[in-house]
Amino acid sequence: MEKIGLYVHIPFCKKKCFYCDFVAYPNLENRIDSYFDNLYKEIDLYQKNISVDIDSIYIGGGTPSYVDYKYIEKLVEKLKNFKVKNLKEFTIESNPNSLTLDKLKKYRELGIDRISLGVQSFDDKVLKNVGRDHSKEIILNDIKNIRKVGFKNLSLDMILNLPGGDFNVVKKDLELIKEIKPEHISYYSLILEKGSYFYTLYKKRKLKLMDDDLEREIFLYIEKQLKDLGLFRYEISNFSKKGFESYHNKKYWSEGGYLALGLGASGFLSNIRYSNVRNFIKYENLINSGKFPIETKEFISKSEREKEYIIFKLRECEGINLKEFEEIFGYSLLNKYSKIVDKYYNLGFFNIGKSLSFTHKGFDLSNEFYLEII
Repeated sequence: MEKIGLYVHIPFCKKKCFYCDFVAYPNLENRIDSYFDNLYKEIDLYQKNISVDIDSIYIGGGTPSYVDYKYIEKLVEKLKNFKVKNLKEFTIESNPNSLTLDKLKKYRELGIDRISLGVQSFDDKVLKNVGRDHSKEIILNDIKNIRKVGFKNLSLDMILNLPGGDFNVVKKDLELIKEIKPEHISYYSLILEKGSYFYTLYKKRKLKLMDDDLEREIFLYIEKQLKDLGLFRYEISNFSKKGFESYHNKKYWSEGGYLALGLGASGFLSNIRYSNVRNFIKYENLINSGKFPIETKEFISKSEREKEYIIFKLRECEGINLKEFEEIFGYSLLNKYSKIVDKYYNLGFFNIGKSLSFTHKGFDLSNEFYLEII
């Protein structure tokens, strides 16, 4: 039986950040009880109807650590009715200012072994600019507590190109990262998502961001500094110590199967990609009618899967194993796509050996290749 990942979405948070377009709702305490009741019922629906072997769990949001521990405790107890005996990774997302020492101890007792902490920046001015409700002091205290209770797998989420986050801010952030010694870092570039407050400001020309060349220069600096700290780039935006690559997230990039539960969650099983409804009332009504709360469902054909495989695997630094590609799809990637691969190889986008992988230039300008391959 294929081993799949399990994603659970908790859509609650204290405050919505200015760059956020996720399915996340601030200050909706009156909906938390009923939401979790419905989430438990959704779990029951899947457990009655499918048999899956799960080897990674990721509780995301929103801010899962925002809700009372009792909800996470019952959630984990319900999830244990799946086949989850041999988990390789169990992550919970959290934000500074929503963690307590007691809550962290209880997460450990539940078997959670990885904390993904939404830092974004350590600079207090930048944090204020993006609508975060924590400070550098709070972040460092939470990290101290994470280590104190025994978590040995800490991932920090950082964002480059936030308003006010210039080169000097990044350098200071990296000095703190050097002291913290995390096992994993995600360093994303700010994306102006439609529906976010920042997107609205940008359209009104009220948001100033650094130009692409400077951002590229800063990212190369980040990569070098993290490498010196033993954090190696293994995906376009992800760095880790050896053996601490995100096992769960690699399923997304390699087209592995994953079940998704909760409001707005998206999953991929048996070549079917699906997304749940994003409305609390619809979610509740469907579940209480004994139906899966799925809003969209799409069968991914072999040709579509092939294109997605190429795009997702090229996100990883190791790229596409050419022998593995041939075993999966029945033909040589280099033969089928010889014209386009030769074109971009000559432009300096690719390394070619046993694998096809992007160079630094290829990563920076990957959209040019993706548009042509699609």
